[in-house]
Amino acid sequence: EDVDTIFEIGGQDSKFISLDKGIVVDFHMNEACSAGTGSFLQEQAEKLGVNIKGEFSERALNSKHPINLGERCTVFIEKDLNNYQQKGAALNDLIGGLAYSVVHNYLNRVVRGRHIGRIIYFQGGTAYNDSVASAFSKVLNKRVIVPPHNGVMGAVGMALIAKENHERTGKQTTFRGYDIHSVNYSLKEFSCNACSNQCDIQEFSVEDRKTYWGDKCSDKFRKAAKTGITSVTKDLFKEREALLFDAFNRYHSDEDTSKKTIGFSRAMYFHDRLPFWATFIGELGFRMVLSDPTNKHIIKQGLESVVAEPCFPIKVSHGHVLNLVEKNTDYILIPSMITSECSNEDKDKAVGRKQTYFCFWGQTLPEVIKGNQKFKSVADKILMPKVELREGDVFVVKDLHRYFVKYFPELTKADVERAYYRGKEELERFRTSLYSLYAEALEEIEKSGREAIILVGRPYNVNDRGVNLNIASKLRDLYGVNVVPMDAIEVMDDNIDDIHYNMFWGYGRRILATLKQIRNSKNIHIIYITNFQCGPDSYIKHFAPTAVGKSYLTLQFDGHGNDAGMLTRCEAYLDSKGVFRKQKSKANNTEAAQR
Repeated sequence: EDVDTIFEIGGQDSKFISLDKGIVVDFHMNEACSAGTGSFLQEQAEKLGVNIKGEFSERALNSKHPINLGERCTVFIEKDLNNYQQKGAALNDLIGGLAYSVVHNYLNRVVRGRHIGRIIYFQGGTAYNDSVASAFSKVLNKRVIVPPHNGVMGAVGMALIAKENHERTGKQTTFRGYDIHSVNYSLKEFSCNACSNQCDIQEFSVEDRKTYWGDKCSDKFRKAAKTGITSVTKDLFKEREALLFDAFNRYHSDEDTSKKTIGFSRAMYFHDRLPFWATFIGELGFRMVLSDPTNKHIIKQGLESVVAEPCFPIKVSHGHVLNLVEKNTDYILIPSMITSECSNEDKDKAVGRKQTYFCFWGQTLPEVIKGNQKFKSVADKILMPKVELREGDVFVVKDLHRYFVKYFPELTKADVERAYYRGKEELERFRTSLYSLYAEALEEIEKSGREAIILVGRPYNVNDRGVNLNIASKLRDLYGVNVVPMDAIEVMDDNIDDIHYNMFWGYGRRILATLKQIRNSKNIHIIYITNFQCGPDSYIKHFAPTAVGKSYLTLQFDGHGNDAGMLTRCEAYLDSKGVFRKQKSKANNTEAAQR
């Protein structure tokens, strides 16, 4: 039939697909946990002593008054379920309420107001549950079709693609048959000790072919690109890192043991403001000591030391500070970053100058660290100057001097002023050099007719390879994609009044302005990198589609070490954009021209 909408709910994820005459025009996947999927229903059924196969649907369909459990996080739904159970609610009504909760969760968390057509195709393992399909039909008052083999529709789709490809090319298929026992395969797990990440690697061997999964580095096991195509630009992330460390390498040397040491963690605002702080600390006569790059041990320490449930980068920050404690530095610098610079001084003060805030966790991180019992032994060593860049240089210099002179009475205001302006110069040099790198890369991309991926997001999400599973290197090494960090793009106009007239967050303004600037670039695609529990991003991402005006991929990280899910999403996105086909076509044309 002429299906125009597909609902898919599996055991762990949910998808929404909108079709127009057989063409996919919209796609969305659940961004958070597996709430409202088959695994949730199965878990609750087991707790209620109900068989998920058959009995669950039968009881739900016989419910007279299904309990309203809403569409919130499943933790709260489960809590309400227990409360209703204690109050004597009928088992059938509890089961019926669960079926409805999946529907409401999906419609409000995944569909989110997108266009739902006339004929809905409901697939995925959860579609075996007749009560959920019935609840969809009841809520939407539309016809819902559950196809046969609904639990393996992805496999059926891949088989059809393979068949079409075989018929089009005439090439012999490499399908090994249905009997898995006749295929010679093996799976081996081991830890790689080549660096401090100590990645857990899975080696999957099928006959004479080996593939590797789980490495965050991509240097040792994944040098050969899957696509056979290599990028045409420099490794911009490697070049960016060299620029980021330039001032630090000039000012600070491990061999200089005569100076007092100030520790600085490779977390949060380190990733875009190291040139300033390395210069500032160096000019004041101290030696800066950095924590180690984000690795498994630092992440584990961070997760074990937090006393609340902040976002993943803040948890990682705790681990970095503990790493500095182990290095026994004289002091540890954790600036309280309140506001960022005003990029357009001529705008109305209330909009252009006032709303440039860093997130609340970033603002309060030093206080949170200092008040944590894990850091009690070094609480007196923590330096936490408040920095409000929107107020202008004179104000910031005054604030910094007032703070640092309490610890170092020998520092004069002239010392702090000199160090501050030298730091600003180094930061500006870093940013200008980055813009030049992107200009060169863009020229190469356009000249070759190739595509590029811009990684959009906060610097500590985009540039910390330990946080984002080194996604930039993997895109480059595995798929030959030209990958660009967002802050390499110079924003020519940060006026986003047409998208949001009063953006509170400094990074939010930068993200939306960048998306707006590149929206008409046909050969540039976007991956928005964020993390779970990011308050500002949960707000900003609602305006991102308006800013960019085209489809893009969102990746959310939360500390899981397995990269298979992320790479699968990247492959699907790149394939949907035709990047692989275009790359191979361009490469073949270039090769033919060279011959």
